[in-house]
Amino acid sequence: MKTEALYDTDAYLRVFTGKVISCDPCTFKEENCYKVVLDKTLFFPEQGGQSSDIGKIDNATVIDVQIENGVIYHYCKTGFLIGEEVHGEIDWHHRFNNMQQHTGEHLFTGVAHNIYGADNVGFHLSDNTVTLDLNIELSEEQIEIIENTANELIAKDIKVRAYYPDSEALSRLNYRSKKEIEGAVRLVEIEDVDLCACCAPHVRSTGQVGLLKVISFGKYKGGTRVYILCGMRALKDYNRRMKLLSASYQQLNCKEDELPEKISGVLEENRQLKYRISDMIASQLQNQIETISPDLKDVTIFIDGIDAKNMREGVNTLMEKHEGLCSIFSGNDEDGYNFVIGSNTRDCSAIVAGLRQLLSAKGGGSKQMAQGSILATRNEIENVL
Repeated sequence: MKTEALYDTDAYLRVFTGKVISCDPCTFKEENCYKVVLDKTLFFPEQGGQSSDIGKIDNATVIDVQIENGVIYHYCKTGFLIGEEVHGEIDWHHRFNNMQQHTGEHLFTGVAHNIYGADNVGFHLSDNTVTLDLNIELSEEQIEIIENTANELIAKDIKVRAYYPDSEALSRLNYRSKKEIEGAVRLVEIEDVDLCACCAPHVRSTGQVGLLKVISFGKYKGGTRVYILCGMRALKDYNRRMKLLSASYQQLNCKEDELPEKISGVLEENRQLKYRISDMIASQLQNQIETISPDLKDVTIFIDGIDAKNMREGVNTLMEKHEGLCSIFSGNDEDGYNFVIGSNTRDCSAIVAGLRQLLSAKGGGSKQMAQGSILATRNEIENVL
């Protein structure tokens, strides 16, 4: 027996009464619960790229809803008797939030199709993210045009209608669909903007989407993946970003519009300080090299904060004075070490292979010089060398 989907006809209903058809104990996402089938429901199951409704059936929490062959399964924390009459209530905040996102997605992809001929080939709506995939690459300017046009349509408060046309009417309609659909086709229409096959609940008019904001976008499988937020989610994200922005310019003691220039100045100052520190450490390394007796064949130096370039130069200097293994390790026992080793008489690639085998080091190189990284203590490294 298929479950009557009450959300198909009225997405704004919040409570309903149904009868329990079956109830079986099960495990869902590693959680013990009950798999409940009702004769009718308002709970939208996970499908069409959208997460399911949540809420309660009597006092039982509905943690997820799935659909298989027209049968809707409610995964509940508590079980019921077969034939029992129950009262269900969806989480309206969660439902309306999803309705805003999904209708916003129709607006964005509909506009992208109308202006640039883009087809929607993927969609995902979870409790945290909304992504849509278009089959063509779009530029930043094109994305901005689509976003602005979609928000203009939101401001016009255009009617949104969901319905099942008969087969004759359907054959005359030009509608968007990501896949071939067997049987009855449910269409969601935004008047004079978009007509798309879709199973999900939607708001009654575009004005109820509130706002559509593109969060980011990028190339994806030869097309474009776009991240959007609508309505209350967009407002929440805006407030989050504003708090971060406010904290940043207050901490840097500047006005909001001065923030980019201030950050550039701080980054440049930081780069200059790194150069100065690097030069100081390099000078310290050279001084240390000069104090080493030329009678030593093998030399190993441990020093913190030296970069790879100065390590290589240091090893080259050591190799001019010492005929054995010359090595420099930069780092500490807690975080590990980067290293450069060189020799005119020993096989450095073989030595690194030994470090890989005995101390799980990473790296490689030639017979004369090799480099890599190692997570081990100084004592362990010295013992192996």
